[in-house]
Amino acid sequence: MKKNIFLTFLFAIILQTLCFAQNSREKPAVFAEKDIISGAEISGESKIFAGDNPAFALPQFDDSQWKNGKFNSKKSYSEEKVHWIRFYFKIDSASLGKSLCFDVKQIGASEIFLNGKKIDVIGKIGKEGSREFKIRNDVPEIFTLNNTNVNVLAIRFLPTVGEDKMTINYVPVAMDIELASANEFFDDKVEMVQGFNFMTMLICGVFSALGFIHLLLFLFYRKAVYNLYFAIYNLSIGLMSYMVLSFYEMTDPSDIDTYAFLSFLSVLAFGASLTGFVNTLFGKSKIRLKIMLGIAAVLLILYYFSAKAAISFVICYLFFVWFESAYLIIRAMIRREKSAFIVGGGILTFFLIFIITIIFNILDSLNVTIPQIIFGDTFGIVISVLIFASFPVSISAYLAWQFASTNLSLVKQLDEVNRLSDINLKQEQEKQQILQNQNDLLEKQVDERTFELQKEKQKTENLLLNILPHEVAEELKENGSSEAKYYDEVTVLFTDFVNFTQSSEKMGAEKMLVELNECFTAFDMIMEKHGLEKIKTIGDAYLAVCGLPLKNECHAYQTTLAALDIIEFIEERKKSNPNALDIRIGINSGSLIAGIVGVKKFAYDIWGDTVNTAARMEQNSEKGKINISESTYQLVKENINCEYRGKIHTKGKGDMDMYFALETKKDDKIS
Repeated sequence: MKKNIFLTFLFAIILQTLCFAQNSREKPAVFAEKDIISGAEISGESKIFAGDNPAFALPQFDDSQWKNGKFNSKKSYSEEKVHWIRFYFKIDSASLGKSLCFDVKQIGASEIFLNGKKIDVIGKIGKEGSREFKIRNDVPEIFTLNNTNVNVLAIRFLPTVGEDKMTINYVPVAMDIELASANEFFDDKVEMVQGFNFMTMLICGVFSALGFIHLLLFLFYRKAVYNLYFAIYNLSIGLMSYMVLSFYEMTDPSDIDTYAFLSFLSVLAFGASLTGFVNTLFGKSKIRLKIMLGIAAVLLILYYFSAKAAISFVICYLFFVWFESAYLIIRAMIRREKSAFIVGGGILTFFLIFIITIIFNILDSLNVTIPQIIFGDTFGIVISVLIFASFPVSISAYLAWQFASTNLSLVKQLDEVNRLSDINLKQEQEKQQILQNQNDLLEKQVDERTFELQKEKQKTENLLLNILPHEVAEELKENGSSEAKYYDEVTVLFTDFVNFTQSSEKMGAEKMLVELNECFTAFDMIMEKHGLEKIKTIGDAYLAVCGLPLKNECHAYQTTLAALDIIEFIEERKKSNPNALDIRIGINSGSLIAGIVGVKKFAYDIWGDTVNTAARMEQNSEKGKINISESTYQLVKENINCEYRGKIHTKGKGDMDMYFALETKKDDKIS
């Protein structure tokens, strides 16, 4: 870190004020090589004249009648008009033939003449509408001096004066000129620009990114208001860094007002966000926070009426915010608040380093011996990094701690929820177990499936498919309803157990229910094997259909095959179970209507004369036989051996041709 430039500049001004020497051809300023290498400031008394004449640039021009004055003082220019400045200087022999340049900073436009030759133009001096003002010459013109004679620096200068021109005084002087070694100047400038741009853009990028991250955190969780304040804090530092870079790169004075307002806004936002953050975490009084934020709003309004007054007050506001923050943090530490030690450590470190830096600069200005390492570039970078990083690092540590605490609390709550869920689950299982013990095997299976469906969402769809055909279930899920449809070619299968009532009384209800369950379960497998849709069971009757909802050209044949498998299953069962029931089956082919019945406890059902006829076929069948109608016979006669029974009188139908389906004619099935 370099010595305090501001204090050095202040002492130089005081020294020049107390003991200045008039500058003239007879008493020129003399610059040694070491002065030029470090940048020799052209100051003191000069010749100034309010007027314009090209002859004023000539080295031999007699300016003895001009007034003596300080050309770098704004008070030397009463109005915005062309002024001429003449300054005399000499260099020592060590600087002869070396590349030199003038580093110029100004508020206005100028033309630089050296010994009568124009060497540089900064801005444009012209009429009212064509003038162009610039703050500095970015790339100074290089020249050399080959003798130690008196040199005449003549400057044609159009100053920008008057309070209405700029909101703030960006440069404390009207014009500042240094005679410098070109090599040293450009090397130092390139090195400084690279380091300065890197540091400012790094600070701007890092803090802006932090600001946007915490702004998003606030938007996702509005209760954490401190995230909003911390986001504004980081964005304000990013804006301040960008404004510092903008001021350094600025060349047009017309940009000063905009940059000044943005800089003021960033500083004000810095103070308001800091007090908001600290008060949110550690402050007990909401009134104080509202007052501090209200003051910030008042200062923002004041800027519109008086920028200089607002800037003065905002500095006082910042100092008050710092002291208030330190007080609240220290008080929270005394109260042993955990977050205070995390956040407060970073903020107090920031304040401590800042105060120590000020103390070192004051001691250095008083010529108190201080180790040179404190003013070195490396030490300055370390201090800058500590100043800017201490507070954000502490906040990040605080947020990490808070996140860990919140996460731990959520884990405990989740464990408690899991514990209660386990207890509830066990209670529910006990209830289910009591019900299962009171019901039969079929009800037990249903309860187990229902319980599994509560745990697995996918099984709900399987249950729906167990009730309805796949296509109907899909239509019901998509539309919320399913319309009844007409099918012109289907085959209906009806089964019924022989002497079911007498067998139930003999076997008992429980054994009969088990028998029915085993039989119907086998029937379900047979239906699935041959592509039939089970419609329903009515007591001991079993109803199924083939050919819907998807059309099937072999509906009659596949239904007959299913019936033959049922007969085979019953015969095999009778061999091992003396209580096995006998069955009779009826089949009929034709058209019908199928759809969902009702809106509660709905079921898929079929209607039509074809269904009624199939029931009549079953009623007129015999034990262990498959009775088929004429329409079904015509469809399966090529593949099934059938026995004609003749015309049999049927209730409500009259005489009807009926056949017993006996067996298939060939082994290869029609798919």
